[in-house]
Amino acid sequence: MNILQFNVRLAEGGAAGVALDLHQRALNQGMHSRFIYGYGKGGKKSVSHDQFRQVEKHTPRLVSMANIALFRFFNRDLFGNLNGLYRQIVATREPVVLHFHVLHSYWLNLDEVVAFCRKVRANKADVTFVWTLHDHWSVTGRCAFLDGCDGWKSGCVKCPTLDNYPPVKVDRARHLVADKRRCFNEMLALGCTFISPSQHVADAFNSLYGAGQCRIINNGIDVATEAILAQLPEPPARVGTPKIAVVAHDLRYDGKTNQKLVSQMVALGDKIELHTFGKFSPFNGPNVTNHGFVTDKKKLMSELNQMDALVFSSRVDNYPLILCEALSIGVPVIATHSEAAEEVLRKSGGVTVDASQVLELVQLNKAAIAQRLFGTDLAAFRARSREAYSGKQMLEEYVSFYQSL
Repeated sequence: MNILQFNVRLAEGGAAGVALDLHQRALNQGMHSRFIYGYGKGGKKSVSHDQFRQVEKHTPRLVSMANIALFRFFNRDLFGNLNGLYRQIVATREPVVLHFHVLHSYWLNLDEVVAFCRKVRANKADVTFVWTLHDHWSVTGRCAFLDGCDGWKSGCVKCPTLDNYPPVKVDRARHLVADKRRCFNEMLALGCTFISPSQHVADAFNSLYGAGQCRIINNGIDVATEAILAQLPEPPARVGTPKIAVVAHDLRYDGKTNQKLVSQMVALGDKIELHTFGKFSPFNGPNVTNHGFVTDKKKLMSELNQMDALVFSSRVDNYPLILCEALSIGVPVIATHSEAAEEVLRKSGGVTVDASQVLELVQLNKAAIAQRLFGTDLAAFRARSREAYSGKQMLEEYVSFYQSL
């Protein structure tokens, strides 16, 4: 079996992490796997490219830059296709799995993807199409995240915000819905199987395209992170001011980081130490340490290992890996209510809370937070979480799924 993983980025973002982890684990088990990605920063080759085996940058820089420039006005990727891979795939003697992840975000034109799959299906009987839905892009006119909007249910008539990712200058979502639905229905007709790591994404997809069309395989922590976790020492019991972490790529974005809530945490003064990890932190004060965007996973995990809790207030995540990673370390997560957080925490026996409860909880120590939110002591909480978010289980489910097809 030959497996090709497709994702817009190589090692940046949660979807990339899942796709890359599946690729690496497959290689480690002696399977034939290739990872095809669109572009790195600025449309160039990813800075991580040379760290991994069997990875290929696919899209010329000018194509990705044109898509970025024009998306704001057309609300879709006008260029980009997979036609250069056609002959390789059709000429492969063994069965081939084409596993798509995130294809949008300035990479591929959806109509071109469908046309490519139609052509491959017509000329190679033993090809399998799999598409993992890491966000809600499949059900909306243009947005990757719902952020509380139900407009997709009635055809995205008027977008409530032009800033929702990916941002636009002109709202054309209502004009794109019908064509997008046609494309996904055609992929279903071609035998494509859809998977999502999260129940709420699958439910949204199934409500439009038919019951049972999207199944669930939860994300797990990647093989590199598992190696780091195995080496992390158990931190000594802490006394003193609680250390609280907030992690986001862009800390200014209210959809990912509740600005009002974090500002209230800053206002607690010497009752807590607030540690932020991410770009453009707007939070400052004598009790705040801004670590910046930490790209070294070992360093980030080591820093989080010293925390009493991680506060998660995102409204626009689907199955956030940072929660899986923090919990696997043994760091309790204080998460405000969202479908994504509820789904992740449920696997380790945790619960989400109302934003009004956060300021009280962050003033507790790690053991007290674990007891309150996960109903157990730290040792049991850590062991339960490590097992719940294992990436090995994720790969086994996917491989079993590939073979069943």
